[in-house]
Amino acid sequence: MKILITNVVMLNTGDAAILMGLMDILKKAFGPNVEFVIYDSKPEVASKYYPELTFRRWVYLDRRKFRQLGGWSDRLQQFNQNYVLFAAWCWTHGLKQITKALLSPNELKALMDYASADLIVSTGGTYLVENYSLEKRIFDFQFSLLLKRPLMLFTQSLGPFTNPVYKTELQKIFDDAALILLRDRASLKHLEEINVNTQNSHVSSDAAFALAQPEAIQTPQPVPKHSHLKVAISSREWSHFKHIDSKFGMHKYRESLSKATQYLVEKHGAEITFLSTCQGIPEYWTDDAKTGEVVAAMLPDSVRQNVQVDHQFRPPEALLEHLKNYDFVIATRMHMAILALSAGTPVLPIAYEFKTCELFERLQLGKWVHDIELIEPEEFTQSVESFIQAIPEIRQTLAVGVIKEQQQAMAAGAIAKQALEQ
Repeated sequence: MKILITNVVMLNTGDAAILMGLMDILKKAFGPNVEFVIYDSKPEVASKYYPELTFRRWVYLDRRKFRQLGGWSDRLQQFNQNYVLFAAWCWTHGLKQITKALLSPNELKALMDYASADLIVSTGGTYLVENYSLEKRIFDFQFSLLLKRPLMLFTQSLGPFTNPVYKTELQKIFDDAALILLRDRASLKHLEEINVNTQNSHVSSDAAFALAQPEAIQTPQPVPKHSHLKVAISSREWSHFKHIDSKFGMHKYRESLSKATQYLVEKHGAEITFLSTCQGIPEYWTDDAKTGEVVAAMLPDSVRQNVQVDHQFRPPEALLEHLKNYDFVIATRMHMAILALSAGTPVLPIAYEFKTCELFERLQLGKWVHDIELIEPEEFTQSVESFIQAIPEIRQTLAVGVIKEQQQAMAAGAIAKQALEQ
């Protein structure tokens, strides 16, 4: 069986964790001999870090490009996109010679790859939100459906949708998809708001939870695990503030992390490591370690000696293992949180999108979530201390909630198999 997994950004270790979990889920459902072909935004670089996997470039990125021609450039690019979709239509309507005449060798190779797939799965994530351009994703969905291949969207946090063009195009795509898996009920509501027939939509768990280790989650741990507290902090840049100025928002966020770090060192003698899922890959567009360096530079010298900024790349499984060393994690990146939880390490979350709030509400830990737009240094530092005191109870709650998330994530494979057989 051949399964294409599309819309992947493997250089983000959070996305890589989704992919690894997704492949485990699909192998359990369809058998261990599934052939996976992964369509990634930077396949040559991804192959360097994950040489065991088969990568191809997103079809959208492989289209022929036009030079900048003033006002004509956008029109030509739109024409370019439409003729690739027209070529896909011709392929499924017995006009293969026209398809071959229209497409470049790379485009034709990708089309034949898609057309020969038994299943196309758009990877899980948060890429169907209007903070980002949706053009590339919509193109890929349309390309898949024009080739008459079953299309499934794995666990998404999506919407809300306000752009009229996106609403129209996505409604048709979602109605034609064989299956839509969602990470939260808020996303299901966003589908209903654009009049999608949600009969083929199900709320499940993030695919990365398939990597969870029940024995690590259920094993009692002292606090601290070592002679002193060890805390990992995941930080990131964020520019999509909705209600406050972005510069002011980032200033408050960095100051909150700085004050909490200083408190942890001075009050608890803690060892702090800035560590995240987006670091150590120079070819990726962002590096969270840079934000960690900015926060660390805000600290007094007496504190700085207890703080390190980790710059190392780790694939998902290695990062999960590494996170077992910490007493807890302050996580801004959601998949930093999921990998820590999967390792049995408690998480104090900072939410920059609704997905984190939804996840921790489901885990019965919603009261610990801090909204990045509302975070205040003093209040956050107090929350850190309260969290430390509550870790024994939090671990008991997590032992139930995270294992439930893992079971639900793995069950998505059976749902996918049933949808394919219908």
